[in-house]
Amino acid sequence: METISHKPQYRDKFSDKRLDKRAEQISSLLMHSRVSSIKGITKNESEQKAFYRFLENEKVEEKILIEELKERCSILSSGRDVIVLQDTTEIGLSKHANRLIPDSGVGLAGNKIGLGFMLHASLVLDTNRSTALGFSDIQLWHRREHKANNTTKNYKKFPIEEKESYRWIKASEECKKILSEAKSITIIEDREGDIYEQFASIPDTTTHLLIRSRDNRKLWDGSHLYDTLSQAPLAGSYTIKIIEDLRKEVVGRMAKIEVRFCKIQIRKPATLNNKALPEQIELYAVEAAEITKGIHHSIKWRILTTHPVNNYDQALGIINKYRMRWYIEQLFRLLKKKGFKIEESELSTGWAIRKLTVMLLNTVLRIMQLLLAYGNEQSQPIEEVFKKEEVEFLTILNRKLEGTHRKNKNNNLPQKLSWATWIIARMGGWKGYASQRPPGPITLKRGLEKFTAMLEGWSLANPLEKDVSTR
Repeated sequence: METISHKPQYRDKFSDKRLDKRAEQISSLLMHSRVSSIKGITKNESEQKAFYRFLENEKVEEKILIEELKERCSILSSGRDVIVLQDTTEIGLSKHANRLIPDSGVGLAGNKIGLGFMLHASLVLDTNRSTALGFSDIQLWHRREHKANNTTKNYKKFPIEEKESYRWIKASEECKKILSEAKSITIIEDREGDIYEQFASIPDTTTHLLIRSRDNRKLWDGSHLYDTLSQAPLAGSYTIKIIEDLRKEVVGRMAKIEVRFCKIQIRKPATLNNKALPEQIELYAVEAAEITKGIHHSIKWRILTTHPVNNYDQALGIINKYRMRWYIEQLFRLLKKKGFKIEESELSTGWAIRKLTVMLLNTVLRIMQLLLAYGNEQSQPIEEVFKKEEVEFLTILNRKLEGTHRKNKNNNLPQKLSWATWIIARMGGWKGYASQRPPGPITLKRGLEKFTAMLEGWSLANPLEKDVSTR
C-alpha cells in the first residue's frame, strides 16, 4: 500500500511548468510557516509579488487545486475501511470589504448578511488505524441573495438539486466516486445532512450513512421517530467526562448516558413530489440521552444510520463514530481562528483567497495527522509525515524534552507518528503527563511552529548532516 505523503504533487497539473513549480514552492512554505499570509511566508518583495501573481492567475484554477487533493486521497483509500466526515463552515471577509474587488468569488456567507464564501469539506479517515488520509471533496461557493428571501419563492418545494442543501448529496456522490477502491465507506454528517433524498440515493453494499436526526420524522406505521426511540428498551449506559467550556456554557461533569436503538421505516415527506423516490426507507435509529439532573444543555443525540444495529455494542459503535465529527470541527477551527486565520488574508480577490484556502488544507491535514496519532498504537509510520532530516532533529529534541521519571518519558515507538506527536506537543507547551488533558490542535500547531523555526537554525549549523536526497 502506498504511504501517506503530506506533500502535494503539482507536477503536470497546470499548462505551464513554471506554475507547477510555483505551486510546489507556496505549498512547501505554507507547510512550514507560522502564518497563512503570502507576506508572512515570503522572504522578499519579489517573491511576494510572484506568489500574488500565481494566486491571481486565471490558469491556476480552483478546481485543479481541489483535484490534486482528491487524487491523493483516492490512492490512499484503496483497500481501506474509511470514514468521511462532512461539514460546512463560513469564511467571513466583511472587514476586508473595502479592499476586495467586487464580484471576485465572494458574496453573502451564512445566514447573516456578510461578505465571504462557504466551504464544505469531506475529511477522510482510516476507520481501523484512525489516521487522516485527506479530502474526497471540497466545495466553495457564495450566496447571491440573503437566504431568508428563499421563503418567498416556495424554496421548500424546489427540487433538491436547486437547493443549497444539495451540497451534502453532491459531496456523498463524489465520495463514492473518489473512494471507489475503498473496502467500505461510512459518511458521517450533522443534522443538515438529514435529507430523505440522500438516504434514498447514496447507500449501497459498501457505502453507509450515519447522520444526526434533524426532524422528528413520521414513520411508516404512523408514529414519530422521537417517540419510538424514547419508548425503545434501554440497551445500556455509559459514563463520559465532559470538559468545562465557559465559551459554550458547557458545565464540567461526569455525564451518564443511556443508549436506546430500534429498527425503523421513515416515510417519504409529503412535500416531496418526486415519484421516483421510495415511499419508505428502512434505517436504524440510535439515541444517546444524558440523564444528569440540572443540566441545561444536556447531551441528546438521535442518529440515523444504514449500519445494522442489533445490540448495545453496535449502538455504542455508532455513537463513537458520530463523536469523530469533532475532528472536522477542529480542522475548521485551525483554518479560521487561532490557527492559520484565513479570514485575515489581505489578498485583493475572493478567488485568490479561495485558492489559498484549498492549499492551506494540506497544512491543516498535517496537524490533524498529529492529533489523531496521540496515544494511538496503530498510528501511521513517521516517515509518511516527516522527512529524514526532520526525524533526525526530532530525535535530538526528544532527548532534551524527556524527564528522568518514567511518567515524563516518550513511551511511543520512534517509528510511529505518535512518537513525533509527543515531541511536537511538548514544544507547544504540553507537559507530557498521562494524567494531563491530551494536546489539542492549537497546541500542536504552536509546537510545529517552534519546531520549524528551530529546525531551520539547526540545519544551517549542521549542513554536513543533511541528506540532500530529502530536499
